[in-house]
Amino acid sequence: MGVVHTQKRRRLTGILAVALAVIVVLSTRSMSDFDDREVCREWAAVDLVIPQVTFLPEDSLEWNTLDEVTFVPDSALPSEASRIVSDENGITVFHGEQGNHRAQSTLNQLHMLGDQAVLPWGEIQDAPAFTHRGVLLDVCRHFFTVAEVKRQLDIMALYKFNVLHWHLTEDQGWRIAMDQYPKLAEVAAYRSYGDSVYGGSYSREDLEEVVAYAGALGIEVIPEIELPGHSQAVIAAYPELGCTGAPVEVATEWGVFKEMYCAGNQETFDFLEDVLDYVCDVFPSKYIHIGGDEAPKYRWEHCGKCQQRMRSEGLANEEELQGWFNTRIEAYLATKGKQIIGWDEILEGGLSPNATVQSWRGYEGGVNSAEQGHDAIMSPTSHAYFDYPTSSIDVPKVYSFDPVPQDLDTALHRYILGGECNLWSERIPDIQTLDRRFLPRGIAMAEVLWSYPKERDYANFSARLQEHYPVLDTLGYAYDLEQVPVEVNAKNRSNSTEIKLEVAVLPTLPKLELNVKLNGQSQRQDVLLTERGVSRLTVQPARAGRSLGPELAYEYALHEGLLTHSCMTSTPTTPYTGSPDIPLADGQLGSLNFRDGKWLGFYGPNEFSGHFGWEIPYQIDSVKINFLQSRLSWILVPEVVYTDIYIESDVIERVETFRKSTPGDEGTFIETMLIAPSGGFRPTKSIDFRVPNREVLPENHPAAGQRVWHFIDEIQIYGRPV
Repeated sequence: MGVVHTQKRRRLTGILAVALAVIVVLSTRSMSDFDDREVCREWAAVDLVIPQVTFLPEDSLEWNTLDEVTFVPDSALPSEASRIVSDENGITVFHGEQGNHRAQSTLNQLHMLGDQAVLPWGEIQDAPAFTHRGVLLDVCRHFFTVAEVKRQLDIMALYKFNVLHWHLTEDQGWRIAMDQYPKLAEVAAYRSYGDSVYGGSYSREDLEEVVAYAGALGIEVIPEIELPGHSQAVIAAYPELGCTGAPVEVATEWGVFKEMYCAGNQETFDFLEDVLDYVCDVFPSKYIHIGGDEAPKYRWEHCGKCQQRMRSEGLANEEELQGWFNTRIEAYLATKGKQIIGWDEILEGGLSPNATVQSWRGYEGGVNSAEQGHDAIMSPTSHAYFDYPTSSIDVPKVYSFDPVPQDLDTALHRYILGGECNLWSERIPDIQTLDRRFLPRGIAMAEVLWSYPKERDYANFSARLQEHYPVLDTLGYAYDLEQVPVEVNAKNRSNSTEIKLEVAVLPTLPKLELNVKLNGQSQRQDVLLTERGVSRLTVQPARAGRSLGPELAYEYALHEGLLTHSCMTSTPTTPYTGSPDIPLADGQLGSLNFRDGKWLGFYGPNEFSGHFGWEIPYQIDSVKINFLQSRLSWILVPEVVYTDIYIESDVIERVETFRKSTPGDEGTFIETMLIAPSGGFRPTKSIDFRVPNREVLPENHPAAGQRVWHFIDEIQIYGRPV
């Protein structure tokens, strides 16, 4: 989109309420009023969410200021399409049913970029590539007030999102107050938080206020009522809805829990139908999202009522029971004129007739849904999970997102409705963090979903994005950097355990200063690691002496394993495939973030096996292997590691190393397993490692019975040549 400003451009000084208001609506004139007008020359076609700004002298062409705009409905245009015409009659917006809102977003952006924003005579034609352009807001892990939700809607509207996916029920909190079920607001809405309680809920008036506010911005609010899993909070309030009837507490940690709605209990469906009646009455949306994700079947497997339900309905397993559950809910919602959306797990028990699938575990769910003739919404963790930090998903990664799976038949592309970016709030405790998680990544997602640029020019997008940071400052929104501002290039020196670290500012983020330290001592940007063992590198970016963002930390290990010919003899589970070059022996250690690209993940029954070999024999003193523990993410330290020592091709020694007892398995931590037999290792030229996976999560785990993840880091081998 081309936009012209006069040279008298000044920085915006208004506030959000003014900036997002309709500039001026002169009248609602009919199309016949414009029939005799000369056709305007087309000077720009909008194919971008944020404008390409050009500055021209005031007298270089004929133009109109943005002070007066006329909006004219045009039934011939698609719902969100518009034509912005600038001519001798002023500025006129012809629009479909919702196109006035999207055109207003364009005009608002132009208005905010400068007081003297103008449009030359010409025409802008604008329409979205995808009909579903959403943002998921989780208010359950952390609660956001009505004012904060409306604030999020404001920034969504500015960048042409049209769906708020409102995640309202969860293990950690139920947010819908209902007079019919008072314990939802009294019990399910609050959880223990140290010596106090944390939570909150929305009254009917609150919900209606958000829906009305969103509607005025042309945004549809789709509520999510999680079922059958992620329901511990409601079961804490009404235990009879669970399989055991035993009292439970609202969950206080993040993760997946085994408490679920009892599928064999009629009371469950009486309750859910009452809730859905209420929700359908409050939310005019076409869809109701029913969740369906991460539903461990442990309770159903051990519940007499659920097993009886399976027998009476002729269901082969618990996955089919969930499919039956979903279909029953869908049929009830159909009587209310609603359709369901569910996360991609709803595919596993068979799709109900009119279900739409939201694919989050990669692209496969969207492909399977489309191949079955069902609509799909794409929000894969790889590109759309904005609760992940910038180090995991940066703006270039978001801008590279393709909502249409590459292996999907062209004839099926019509089933891809669009996409969403997801703001899960486990690690979003306040509005400032919400801003930084959403911006500027949300702007990149908005442009991908609106214009679907097949050929991505990230440099052009980034240049346009810079114009919007002053706007965000003025509107009071915080934002993060587009990328982690530095890159550390680790190079193993040939035939040496030394590693050279080259620390550099990304060329897309110039004018940064770097404070580099190795083990607490200041360094130049190029660092040579020579000391065997683990070293810690820290980098603090700054500009004009002011620190930007948190200190970045990296750990490296120098060991004899760097000199080996190493390889994996098993395949890690996608996407946790480790470093791209030599994941077992590149010297780079993983952090507490299992998505940092350094960890190898193995999901049961998949197990790890790997091989190390040298040209000459080595006397090995010890081996250290890092494992990650994140219990509520289903990541456990393995129980045993098998180490095979070879001479030539014969195994001469097998060492079994069992996990030592660890005080408390809660939280997230890295546990280092030391392999050092009392008699030492025999000299060897090769070593094999095998780490069998546990079969399932133990009985004391909230998701007991589900498969286990093992996450393995660098295998450090310390020794000397013989």
